[in-house]
Amino acid sequence: MKIYNLHGWQVDVAQAKEIQLRLAKKIVTENKELKPRLIVGVDISAANSQGIARGAAVILNYPDLEIIEVKTAEVKLDFPYIPGLLSFRECPLLLAACEKLSNVPDLILVDGQGIAHPRRFGLASHL
Repeated sequence: MKIYNLHGWQVDVAQAKEIQLRLAKKIVTENKELKPRLIVGVDISAANSQGIARGAAVILNYPDLEIIEVKTAEVKLDFPYIPGLLSFRECPLLLAACEKLSNVPDLILVDGQGIAHPRRFGLASHL
């Protein structure tokens, strides 16, 4: 799956907040009737003592929910855990797993905020 990054991930806290505020203005919230055929769920594990975490992207077909594809990635988490900036810690890992997918999903399910975020641009919005 081709990933298009709208910004770099090696940023400081002030830059991360500015990115969220800038991109929040570009969110489209119109309600489109979707008929997803492929759904991907993504999540990461907690980092180990060396700061290494693992992420997974699992594609299911809908409505059968049969597993079509599973990809994983492992990276060192560089960005610290800071409430409100979780996407800058987790997105590089989730994107690394998604980039390995050969199928392109119609819908992404993620355990993270989107527009219900203090700056209206959380983890789900980044993905």
